[in-house]
Amino acid sequence: MTRSTTTGIAFIGCGFVADLYTQTLSAHPGVRLTGVFDRDPARLDAFAAYHGTRAYADRATLLADPAVDIVVNLTNPSSHADVTRAALQAGKAVYSEKPLATTLTDALDLADRARAAGLGLAAAPCNHLSDAVQTLVMALRARRIGRPLLAHAEMDDGMIPGLRHGDWRSASGAPWPARDEFETGCVMEHAGYQIAPLVSLFGPVRRVTTMASLRLPDKAPHLALGPQGPDLSFGVLDFDDGITARLTCSILAPMNRSLRVVGERGVLTLSDVWEYDSPVRLSLTGAGPGQRMRRGLEKRILSRWAPGLMLGRRLPAPRGLGIGRLRGSGHRMDFGRGVAALARALRTDAPTGPMLDLAIHVTEVTLALQATPGQPRVTEITSDPSPWPQSF
Repeated sequence: MTRSTTTGIAFIGCGFVADLYTQTLSAHPGVRLTGVFDRDPARLDAFAAYHGTRAYADRATLLADPAVDIVVNLTNPSSHADVTRAALQAGKAVYSEKPLATTLTDALDLADRARAAGLGLAAAPCNHLSDAVQTLVMALRARRIGRPLLAHAEMDDGMIPGLRHGDWRSASGAPWPARDEFETGCVMEHAGYQIAPLVSLFGPVRRVTTMASLRLPDKAPHLALGPQGPDLSFGVLDFDDGITARLTCSILAPMNRSLRVVGERGVLTLSDVWEYDSPVRLSLTGAGPGQRMRRGLEKRILSRWAPGLMLGRRLPAPRGLGIGRLRGSGHRMDFGRGVAALARALRTDAPTGPMLDLAIHVTEVTLALQATPGQPRVTEITSDPSPWPQSF
């Protein structure tokens, strides 16, 4: 029997992010969109018509379709666990938007169900598979900056409440989900974009110390928001070998999504973890430990008056990751890469356990960072992910 060279996927949820997934699927010929479903009939029809794909009559019809190998769960965060659970019960592998679930209990229950049924389960974000993060990984393995000591990770999205987010629309016309974003909070929505790369660089997080805050509770009076998640979080992540990362997440501070790793002999800086071809720069602070730092006058001036400037030599990215195929899509993040990785693993009978382990770990660390506003907290992390397969 000849194994299929493509994997059928179907979307549940046709909101804002679904367009971003669809726009990057062309970079992955190994996946084929069989159709979509959304509980809002108007949204479903608009999305299906715009992208020229099938609109399933209901969720049960989608889950019963034998052409669907993977359900891509793009619903709002509060629905993630229920939709994923239903898909697993129907015998489908699942790739979920982040978070995998909004509680660790639900996330672990989903993991148990997937393992018991022998089904693949993975979750966004997948930017740890990006050209930029893999460049960082390779540079650390090559000891380009000696022994790594610490990292500064920024996930500041700008003053979102002050922008005209009510006017934001996706390609097929879906509004930006302001209610979900504000009620879920910036940590659950976006911290994973830094957590997953940090885990790829340093291994499992062992401890999280965090202080979260809700600085602007009246950010959208017209929406009559319910209880909101934090709009600001400061976290300290402890890894093995004495490595510590500081992670800042907000929708208040000026946009900064950089990741900087400091080692004994230099600094590696990734300018934007969202952009898959973001430059990674290497700046050496000397020829070795204990030797005088060698910097020119220009660098000394710039480092004092413009400390955020990305200095250093740009490192080449690994070949073959295919970011060029995304040009013209309007964004620099390949949302489909995680789906394609799961699909490839299913087609080749490769283990999917590491993908699930990472999803659980990112969820647990995210929930630790989500701490109740105004109450500092230290959390010991219990999950221990194995390395993600390198054959993505």
